[in-house]
Amino acid sequence: MKQYTLTSALGVFIALTTANVTLAQAPGPTSFPMVGITGAQTLQLNLVAFPPTPCSPVTLGFQNRNGVAVGPSETTPTLQPGQSVSLALNLSSFIGADQRVELLPTVAGMDGAATGASCVASVEVIDNANGVTMVLAPGAVGYPPNPAFGMLGVTSNQTVRLNVVAYPPTPCLGTISWGDMNGTPIGTSLQVSLSPGQATHLDLPGGGALGQRADVRPVVTVTGGACIASAEVYNNETKATRAVYYPPTPCAPSSTSCVAF
Repeated sequence: MKQYTLTSALGVFIALTTANVTLAQAPGPTSFPMVGITGAQTLQLNLVAFPPTPCSPVTLGFQNRNGVAVGPSETTPTLQPGQSVSLALNLSSFIGADQRVELLPTVAGMDGAATGASCVASVEVIDNANGVTMVLAPGAVGYPPNPAFGMLGVTSNQTVRLNVVAYPPTPCLGTISWGDMNGTPIGTSLQVSLSPGQATHLDLPGGGALGQRADVRPVVTVTGGACIASAEVYNNETKATRAVYYPPTPCAPSSTSCVAF
């Protein structure tokens, strides 16, 4: 498999993220929820032409909380079956190793069924010190309108972060919160009223009343618009997400209730 690696620096401090979405039925471009990364890590966006069909040119990049492109971007060549391309964003020169930001990988240009079916995207968070992939997540062409999460564990030296993005041209209205194993609300809740292109998050620190370890459930209640969510558990000291990255289960773009990109 031939692989192209396109690596560049980020010249601005990056904050919360978002990308474009519409409500539709046809398959569209691959998209992602937000992904957390520190200055000791690299965010890499991968694209492969799934055999036997080539992948038409697309633009890979990253966006900030206002939907503005940041860092490197690249328009790929037409990829023949089995070929791949990667775009990497290394934050080590721009923020501290223990500082944390949320980024959104973007894949633009896959606007048809043939292209969307043949171009398979994924994103990974890589540790700069040893090259180990800490988080790996697939892209999707659609997510359910009401993101549903299962339980996940958090310890006293970790924090759970629940991210939500309003995809243009649609706002995101609702509430994000937490529930325990009995379904009882815990921690704080946040009323969400995001304009298209805005993003926010809600943290739940472990420890305290939760004890040394607790199982909790991220709760996203959507009352209007399109809210795309993700949850992740990160270390309080290093701020790094390690393995626990939890996007909601994608849904088929042909579904009448699917938020398709």
